[in-house]
Order: sequence, then structure tokens, then C-alpha cells
Amino acid sequence: MTMMTPPPLDQQEDEEMLVPHSDLVVEGPQPMEVAQAESAATTVENPPPEDPPTLKFTWTVPCFTRLSTRKHYSDVFVVGGYKWRILIFPKGNNVDHLSMYLGVSD
Repeated sequence: MTMMTPPPLDQQEDEEMLVPHSDLVVEGPQPMEVAQAESAATTVENPPPEDPPTLKFTWTVPCFTRLSTRKHYSDVFVVGGYKWRILIFPKGNNVDHLSMYLGVSD
């Protein structure tokens, strides 16, 4: 699993956001464009979308405050046909508080 974390705020460089140039300068408020909603009737050809599967995963970490490892992984669990696991950094991942990540196991 590859994890990327941004550098601390005091080490980040100011990034310049590029915006396309427009030759047309219009002053004052402009009307919003309103898109017409498509009427999608629920039929056999167009059934309503199904809710995604839900699952409750409970992970108990015994003696959490006494963990001396830098990072700690949960057991692998399956949701939506994918294998997942949780990764925690009890003392933080370059921060001074708990860091927690959800990652694909494979």
C-alpha cells in the first residue's frame, strides 16, 4: 500500500492556481444558467438505483495507549467485494494526534 501525506503546513510552498484568461469582461451580477432536469421515470428499463451494501466493522485494539509500534494494521475485512484494512498510527503520522487510514488490502 502506498500512502502519501502532504508536508506540514510550514513546509508547503505557495501554489499558484492557473485560471483561463477571458477576453470578455462583464461587470455586475450575471444570471445563472438553469439546466432542465431530465424526467427519468422508474420503469423496467430504468430501475431506481440500489443502496450500496453496508457493513459494521468493529476493531478492538487492546492496550491502545500502551502501543509502542509506529503503525498498527487491522485484520482484513470484505465490503462490496473488496478486501480492506485499517491502518493507524497511534502517535500520529507526522502529526501530534492519531492518524487513521482505510486502505485496499491487496
